[in-house]
Amino acid sequence: MRTEVEKLINAILDESDCIEDLIDAMREQREAMQARDTEAVNELMNETRDISFEVQSCENLRNDIAKKLAAEFSCDPKISSLASKLTDDEERKKFNGAAEKLRQSVFVLKSEIMILNGLIDQNEKYTSMLLSEWRRLNGDSISQTGSADFRG
Repeated sequence: MRTEVEKLINAILDESDCIEDLIDAMREQREAMQARDTEAVNELMNETRDISFEVQSCENLRNDIAKKLAAEFSCDPKISSLASKLTDDEERKKFNGAAEKLRQSVFVLKSEIMILNGLIDQNEKYTSMLLSEWRRLNGDSISQTGSADFRG
């Protein structure tokens, strides 16, 4: 297998692994939220941020390698274009397998993000409803600064 193609395959697999780590951290974060474990949620938020930076680094490396290989092959730096230029069946099979793994990882990550966004939206609605009801019951005793007046 050519070195450049092998580098690209490894970069694709590394990025996919990083995305899977991010997915795992997001799922753990969701479980910690359900358990109301604030400390774990905060730790996992930091972990997801760190992993996100790592995913971006992997993506940048993959893009750079793909562009160099595409320039060498005189094609677009896209999976289909690069795969069409691979003449060795084993090489093409490994490349397509890595690309499919990345595609699946991205799909699952998008699903997790949609779930998280849904939970955030739902939380925002419930918080707004509770605040509205609290204001109604207490005669709207929240001051202009947004702080509550708890005087008896």
